[in-house]
Amino acid sequence: MALITLIYVSSAVRPLTNSDIQDILRHSREANAKSDITGLLLFKGGNFMQVLEGDSELVDELHQKIINDSRHTGLITLIRSPIPKRSFSDWKMGFKNISQLTEEEKAAHSDYLDRPLNDTSYISNPNEAFILLQAFKNTVR
Repeated sequence: MALITLIYVSSAVRPLTNSDIQDILRHSREANAKSDITGLLLFKGGNFMQVLEGDSELVDELHQKIINDSRHTGLITLIRSPIPKRSFSDWKMGFKNISQLTEEEKAAHSDYLDRPLNDTSYISNPNEAFILLQAFKNTVR
C-alpha cells in the first residue's frame, strides 16, 4: 500500500448551515472509515481546505468524487505526494470551523487566520496549507 497525502481547497456553491456541515462530516466519516482514509477538514467563510491521507488509489478515487461533487466550485489541488506515515491518523475526518473561533483561540494563531482558505498564498506556497492544517491538528473534534 502506497500512502499519500492530498490537500485541496474549494468553495461551497451556496451558503452552508451547521446542519449541512454536520451532514457532510457524518457521510465523510462513514465513507472514510470503510476506505481507511484519514484527514482534517477546515471551513471558513464558505471555503474548505482538506487534507486526505491513505492508500493512493483510494485517496485519488475520493478526490475525483470531490472534484465531481456539484456542491464544490473552484477546487484546486495544492499537494499530492507520497508519505511514509500519516500525520492525521487520529481521525476519519477531523473538523474545525475557523469562522467560529473565539478571540482567545484566534490570539493563539498568527494573522494567517485572516486569509480565506482559498487565498493565493496557499496556491503559490502549498506548504503553508500544510502548516495551517497542522496548527489545528490537536484542536479538532
